Amino acid sequence: MKIGVIGLGPVGSILTAHLHQAGLQTIACDINPVITDAISRDGIQLTHTIEASVRGIPVCRTVTGLGMYDLDLVIVAVKASVMEAVFRELQSIDQGRFRVLCAQNGIDNETAAAAVFGPDRVLRMVINYAGNMAGGSTVFVSFFHPPNYITALTEKSAAVARQVAANLTRQGLQTEYVSDIRRQVWEKAILNSALNAVCAITRRTMKDVMDFPGTLDLVEGLLRESIDVATGNGIHLPEDFLDRSMTYLKTAGHHKPSMLADMEGGRRTEVDWLNGKVAEYGKRAGIPTPLNTALTAMVHLMEFPSEYREA
Repeated sequence: MKIGVIGLGPVGSILTAHLHQAGLQTIACDINPVITDAISRDGIQLTHTIEASVRGIPVCRTVTGLGMYDLDLVIVAVKASVMEAVFRELQSIDQGRFRVLCAQNGIDNETAAAAVFGPDRVLRMVINYAGNMAGGSTVFVSFFHPPNYITALTEKSAAVARQVAANLTRQGLQTEYVSDIRRQVWEKAILNSALNAVCAITRRTMKDVMDFPGTLDLVEGLLRESIDVATGNGIHLPEDFLDRSMTYLKTAGHHKPSMLADMEGGRRTEVDWLNGKVAEYGKRAGIPTPLNTALTAMVHLMEFPSEYREA
């Protein structure tokens, strides 16, 4: 299997390293020359929770450049905020052969991919590890709470999804194939929505937010609101999901979530695919979402403050 991985932040770099270690021809693609040059020179270095040094990975600096590799699978590991732009670039090299795997936070990512490539060619993954780039091609892996989950939208790509899961698991990145991934998508999105935007707005780490009584209460309120929305849209979560979520988030440590990193870097965030999606589904089900709606608005104001100022 020939695989291209687009987006070499923590998620894409960790996937690339493990797939390459599994013996699959894996091409690492990113528009940032600092990262691609470092991979060419030093390989991908993983530290802390996962330790690995993986060299000999071919790199590509443009999405269209992947067209020369006759790929079987393209893993789109960019943020949801730029995901659709990547889909449009992929269309220019699409001959109807490769599958597309969405591997980022958010709700309905696979639906957006299916609108472009058709459901028979789309896979979805829920990632349960996190990290931060630590310079060049080095990833500080903050935590991994196995397993990851993967699915195919239709049976026509199920074998590919199972193959990816088996190869990642064999290299220690436990990944489980499921026939219906909606519950796992919502569980992960609810966790992200409870903490990421709060961290981004306050410029604080997960531990900072969870240690302060006022924001701890806010996080619990966001969890309750999002759980109500999921339930109202037919997503059946475990009865103890709220308690497990609070315990899980309290152990995250001084990790900067991706939304905070994007805010600090002046990039668009994934808030529309997280809190914004919860609010959207709440509206569909007639469930008020004042907390998720408010955080979405505040993140947008901080992303593009000058656009909303009077001249």
